Amino acid sequence: MPDASSRPIDDTLRTTRLLGAITLATLVLGMTGCAHLPDWTQDTTGITTERADPAAHESAQQRLHAAVQAAQPGQAQLTRARRSLENLLADERTEARAHHPYARALLEQIRERQRLSAENERLARELRELRELEASFARRSAQTQTLEQLQRDNAELQRKLDALTDIERRLATPPAPERRP
Repeated sequence: MPDASSRPIDDTLRTTRLLGAITLATLVLGMTGCAHLPDWTQDTTGITTERADPAAHESAQQRLHAAVQAAQPGQAQLTRARRSLENLLADERTEARAHHPYARALLEQIRERQRLSAENERLARELRELRELEASFARRSAQTQTLEQLQRDNAELQRKLDALTDIERRLATPPAPERRP
């Protein structure tokens, strides 16, 4: 049975994994739903127009897809995914701006996962330190018990030594000569 001190770490790990799974599922469903949309935008006049540069749209979509792949749970590539999303958000072309809402949502979730991961590492480190302190305390407690036992043994031996010294003194002293008048 795990001890109570490991529960916060287990809960944090469970939360991190759940958050990652929800993030991935949301992004995949969102991107799947967007894959069938026509390749058009609406300008400010309300007139529908075809995109000017399909290669730029593909590039922005590929960057978002690469970031989603890097952000999958179980992979240690969150920094790369974060950098990719930040670059996509910095791109102000129309094709890239179409992906900004998805990129912002994913970036926020990646930041939260990184924060939770850092918190998890901090808690794990504190737990290790606490266990080391407990082990040190147990060793000191055992040493204290041993020291107390040694002190009791020493006191007992000192009493015996004092008794032997007293007996020796009585035997070593010659009896007082009797006085004869």
